[in-house]
Amino acid sequence: MARHTLPLELGGAPRDPGNLWPEPYSGTKTAYTKDGTETKLKNAVCAGTVTLSAARNAIKTNWTTALQVTGIG
Repeated sequence: MARHTLPLELGGAPRDPGNLWPEPYSGTKTAYTKDGTETKLKNAVCAGTVTLSAARNAIKTNWTTALQVTGIG
């Protein structure tokens, strides 16, 4: 199933083909894991503890390390 590279929660374009990629639903790093990361980043942005720019950059660069890079996880 295709999902968004830059999540909608952080202002990602919902229909931009460049923002879509296949996300696995099995293994250790799944779509479900990424969903949790997206929510934590959104909450940190809304709380003012992380900038939107930093959250977007971290998740686009490597979503599996985004929480550590932004100091959330």
